[in-house]
Amino acid sequence: MDNKVVVLKFGGNTLANKEKILLAVDLIKSRIAAGLHPVIVASANGNMTDILLDNAFSLADNPDKRELDMLITTGERISVALLSIALRARGVHSVSLTGSQIGLVTTSQHNGADILALKSDRLFKEISAGNIPIVAGFQGIGENKEITTLKRGGSDVSAVFLASQLGGGSVEMIKDVTGVYNKDPNKFPDAEKLDLIDFDVMYKLAMDGANVLHPDAVKLAKEKNVAIKIVYYKTGHVGTVIK
Repeated sequence: MDNKVVVLKFGGNTLANKEKILLAVDLIKSRIAAGLHPVIVASANGNMTDILLDNAFSLADNPDKRELDMLITTGERISVALLSIALRARGVHSVSLTGSQIGLVTTSQHNGADILALKSDRLFKEISAGNIPIVAGFQGIGENKEITTLKRGGSDVSAVFLASQLGGGSVEMIKDVTGVYNKDPNKFPDAEKLDLIDFDVMYKLAMDGANVLHPDAVKLAKEKNVAIKIVYYKTGHVGTVIK
C-alpha cells in the first residue's frame, strides 16, 4: 500500500461511551482531511472484556478456553460495529471487520495465540474501494479455523502487525493519556513526559508495569521497524514517539 495508509488503534477507554466514540469519529475524520487513509484497530469498549469474563466464571470454575474465545471476542465486535455505525452516520464510508474476516491467522492456542500471517486481501480491497476498515483487535483465526484471542492487551499487537503489513511505517495508539512519562504522573507531580523513546527503553518500561503499551507490541514494532506514536484521544496530538 502507499504511505497514505495509517493505522490508528483505539484503546477500550477511548471508546467507553457515546461521547468518546464521537470524539473517535472526529479524530478519524481529521486524519482523512489531512489526506490520509486510516485503518482502525479497536479494543473492546471500557471494561466489556472483564464483564464477559465475570459472566463466564460465574457459570464455571474453569470455563473451556475455546468457548471463552468465542465469548470475549464479541467485545471487540461491539466496538467496531458501533464505531462504523457512527462513522457512516457522519458521511464516512467504513466497514467493520473481525480478525477472521481480514485473514489474521494465528497459532491454534486459545487465550494467548500468536499472530502468524495476514492471509487475505480483504483489507487491501476495502482500502482500494475507498472504505475505512474498522478491525477488531485482539483476535484472529487459528490454523485449525477456530476463533482465537491473543494475550490481554493484544490489540496493540494486532495494530503493530497490520501497520507492518500495510507499509505505513508507523502506528498511532490512541490513548487516554497524553504520552509516556519517566514515572507515574498520577503519583509523582514532577513526572516528565518523554517526547522520544527508544524501543528497548519502552520495552523495559512496559515489562516493569507501564500500562501504556503491551510489551509484545513494542517487541514486534522493533522487529518490524514500525514507529509507535502515542496520541491523546481528546486532541489527536502526538505526545510520545517510540522508535
